[in-house]
Amino acid sequence: MENRALTSFEELRSVLRNIALNDGYFFRGERRSDYSLKPKIARLVAQPVTSEDGKLVLDLRYPVSIVNEREALQRFKAAARPYLNSAPDSEWDWLALAQHHGLPTRLLDWTTNPLVALYFAVGEMIDDDWLKREQLKTPEFKGSAAFYVMRVKHPPLDTLNSVPFESDGLFFASHVTPRIASQGGLFSIQQNPYKPLKWGRITKYSIPFEVRMDMKRELALYGVTHGFIYPGLEGIAKDLEERINSF
Repeated sequence: MENRALTSFEELRSVLRNIALNDGYFFRGERRSDYSLKPKIARLVAQPVTSEDGKLVLDLRYPVSIVNEREALQRFKAAARPYLNSAPDSEWDWLALAQHHGLPTRLLDWTTNPLVALYFAVGEMIDDDWLKREQLKTPEFKGSAAFYVMRVKHPPLDTLNSVPFESDGLFFASHVTPRIASQGGLFSIQQNPYKPLKWGRITKYSIPFEVRMDMKRELALYGVTHGFIYPGLEGIAKDLEERINSF
């Protein structure tokens, strides 16, 4: 993976200048540049231990308290149905819906819209106090965000003929929520979510702490705000809160 710096909108335009539409380019933003391209489930749950031949690996946790990845999805499906006008009709779309509502899954969010990806990188309100809090657990963190550009030449997964937990690739959700639609969203999925994503050609751009708020303000001038990313009353209220705070 290539690593470069991104310090202004002028540099972003230079990055995007030679990128053609519908040519296999996808984008991702990450609030911390020290995070690797691992899905959330891999950040929260330790990789299962593989036993050597002839040896037993004991899990001493109390079994009732353990909810594994697949069971969590099934519980989400059971609990979510009363709140949906129309339920997804495939495991792929259930995974996408769960991911967008915060359930830890093996998916990573990507987008066809680079400004949306940039918002996910720099959209958080930050200041020196924010950086001090982030450094409590990771003192070496300097406050930078990350913007990824990935080019993949192979087509998206055929979800009609693929099994989610046995697949590697990109896919578009067919059960589109307003959030997914507004974000130009698609997802990557891995059979082994504990390994950082390494498909295609990925370039990582680090956005220094000092320029994050400047880039957030410029995004707002283009209309890319919390309300654009998250359509609805919550997004409207969040935008107004930031304006009250003189953003």
